[in-house]
Amino acid sequence: MSKITQDLLRAIQPNTSVSRPTLVLIILVQVIIALFAWYSSSEILPRPPEIFSAFGRLMKGGDLIRELFTSMTLCVQAMGLAILISLALSYLTVLPFFRPTAFIVSKGRFLTLVGLSFVFTLLTSGGHNLKLSLMVFGITVFFVTSATAMIQAIPKTEFNHARTLGMSEWQTVGEVIILGRLHEVFEIIRQNFAISWMMLTMVEGISRAEGGIGAMLLNQNKHLHLDAVFAIQILILLVGISMDYLIGVLKNIICPYASLSLERR
Repeated sequence: MSKITQDLLRAIQPNTSVSRPTLVLIILVQVIIALFAWYSSSEILPRPPEIFSAFGRLMKGGDLIRELFTSMTLCVQAMGLAILISLALSYLTVLPFFRPTAFIVSKGRFLTLVGLSFVFTLLTSGGHNLKLSLMVFGITVFFVTSATAMIQAIPKTEFNHARTLGMSEWQTVGEVIILGRLHEVFEIIRQNFAISWMMLTMVEGISRAEGGIGAMLLNQNKHLHLDAVFAIQILILLVGISMDYLIGVLKNIICPYASLSLERR
């Protein structure tokens, strides 16, 4: 029995790993199956050549790149502000005074941005500030939920170990919660970036003053240009995957110890 055959058999067994060539083969087979299903689906859905042609049309004049840059700028700004606000509030939950505030903020994830758009319109000036405030709110409520849950899940033994080393309570917070869980913070950032990137099209649809990839997508969808819609969706997917990978690389550079004890890296 060849090595690839053995690897293929291992691929359907739990808690095993396969070689890189076998993994590439599995991916190719799955891609071929997906493309076959795509081509054999309803004729209403655009085919890959049509999508590629639509992508070329959107690229002419630089409109697509310009709108993508506008959306990326908004998303990065919103993520930066949300990370600062969320981490500050989450770390402050070590003080009982701030725990009710974090609890209330975390429950804001059940509110819809469409229903809050009028409130934020009154509180902000300009389309950019409206979109930015909606994005920051939408990210913060989920980020605080994950970050506070992370802090609450830290074993008591880690705090006691820091105290036995003679650390003060604030030093314990710095070592155990902030530095000791930095790798988990990166994972929370990855998850919330995906949420924000998915939320972006809706927010840009609420206020189309500055344009953006979401506004372009909604305009193409309004006129039933499905080939252009799929082209923009694929671009959104590829950019999202790239950013997710970049955050993962930064995590491995800054926190190389995070994957040392993992079975699947």
